[in-house]
Amino acid sequence: MLGALWYLRVTSIAGRIKSRVRRLKQPKYLAGAVVGALYFYFVFFRRAHAPQIGGGPGDPGSPADALPADLLPLFGEIGALMLFFLLAMNWFFPRRAVLAFSEPEIAFLFPAPVSRRMLVHYRLLGAQLGIVFTAFIFTVVFGRGRGLGVHAWYQFIGWWLILALVNLHFTGTTFVYSRLLNRSITTVRRRVITLGTGAAVVLALIVWISLSVRLPTQTDFSSASAAASYVTEVLHAGPLPWLLAIPKLAVAPYFATRPGEFALAMIPALILLAAHYFWVAYTEVAFEEASIARAEKRSARRRASQQGDWRGNAAVRKAGTPPFELGSAGRPELAFLWKNLLATNAVFRPRPILVLAAILFSAAQWVSHRPDLAALSAVISVVGAVVLVMTVLLGPQIARLDLRTDLANADILKTYPLRGWQIVLGELLTPVVILTVVFWLALLIVYPTLHGGAFERIPPGLRGEAVLALAVLAPPVITLQVFLPNAATVLFPAWVQATRDRTERGIEVLGQRLIFVASQLLVTALAILPALLVGALMFLIGNLIAGPAVGTALAVIAMAALLGFEAWLGIRWLGNRFEALDVSSELRP
Repeated sequence: MLGALWYLRVTSIAGRIKSRVRRLKQPKYLAGAVVGALYFYFVFFRRAHAPQIGGGPGDPGSPADALPADLLPLFGEIGALMLFFLLAMNWFFPRRAVLAFSEPEIAFLFPAPVSRRMLVHYRLLGAQLGIVFTAFIFTVVFGRGRGLGVHAWYQFIGWWLILALVNLHFTGTTFVYSRLLNRSITTVRRRVITLGTGAAVVLALIVWISLSVRLPTQTDFSSASAAASYVTEVLHAGPLPWLLAIPKLAVAPYFATRPGEFALAMIPALILLAAHYFWVAYTEVAFEEASIARAEKRSARRRASQQGDWRGNAAVRKAGTPPFELGSAGRPELAFLWKNLLATNAVFRPRPILVLAAILFSAAQWVSHRPDLAALSAVISVVGAVVLVMTVLLGPQIARLDLRTDLANADILKTYPLRGWQIVLGELLTPVVILTVVFWLALLIVYPTLHGGAFERIPPGLRGEAVLALAVLAPPVITLQVFLPNAATVLFPAWVQATRDRTERGIEVLGQRLIFVASQLLVTALAILPALLVGALMFLIGNLIAGPAVGTALAVIAMAALLGFEAWLGIRWLGNRFEALDVSSELRP
């Protein structure tokens, strides 16, 4: 039976790889694979294989920019401390024993004459594929450990050991808690004694560490060597050397720099991994019910994600309170806005938005007038600026309550007694309104904080004009940003159908998403360029006639009008394309 399970796992992996290769015959996946491969090459592999000044050929383990050898033990101890905290925090969240089986595996393996231990072996074996792939990605992303002088293979094997150990430890933790909290196995008195003893040990360790570790002084951070000495002193104080003894064994292969050192480090690390494996494999605990419940939840999230719901809870989401009163007569586009806002959070309603705006503005205003909170005011300003940029650049990819979500209902939408442009405009209103509100809220917390540092040289009136200009230009710019992915939905529905599925993975899907993002940024830049030229011209004219204030006002009005006109032309054109769209032929498998 164990051989049959091994055969099932190997053939499943082989079938997955073959299906991935086979679908490269479709141009949408082939183009995505090419772009994804180029992205990985130029971002990671090209940098990883770039020659190092001062490093000999074929000597990737000792590049010129490696850290001094005396700092490697310190980094090893810091890595052991991070691993210890990760494993320790896992014990603070009791969970039932559960293993990640798919619904087909549950349907065929659970009723089969397979022992529970064999199922555990099968699941642990299946987890290795994801662990090996993650270790490879980490090895590529972290640049082969150049800064640590670590060889690429040492780093890859080190990542695999750490990830496999964490996976086994997390699984073993759930097994322990399942046995401890099971009334038929452990009595209430035994549970209380065990949990109480564990809490007492943790409290004692916390007190011991707090009494052993001294607080840093300004001298401890006067230089890099002083900071390293202080961190080393802390890691060698109190119970920390004892607590980090085992995690050090796990991370030692990752930080090895020579073959002999690596071979010696592998022996205790593999023994530790084997001990975890036997701990999990030979712990008798019932995990079937929890595994079935987890598989059902995962399948529900997958189905919701395949329908374009990136949060994965479309199946259980309920309609909230109406965003506003919808009259029996009026513009049909508002009906689309009303319908799509029903699926959003209750905060996207007029009254909560006004309350939130008042709170944010009052808080920012209060902080900005407190000299002792100047640092907090600067942080608020930076966070607000980041939100402004991310709302315009990434917001359209997140707010998807538009044609991307309703693509499967296109045939129903086409039966409405409406023009194509009315449907397109109605679908675009929800993400445009949401992102515009978020942008305006960010402006409310940024504006009061623009008074210190370099902003002191800018007159208050000019700062107010700049904020008002951003508020006026935000809706048309956001409309253009939202329009582009919806245009791609109508022009390339098969591609969008593939990229909207958040459960899809692979280099070809990554390439497809990169193509869409790059195309969106390019088209947006081309659309904004004429508005910038017109705005500059109007500013020069207004400035010559009546001064900079009038010039700024004319420039903003001209730019907003031109951007709005471009968006309107795009919506009318996309409406004609939507009327000619045949979803049944475009989404054929």
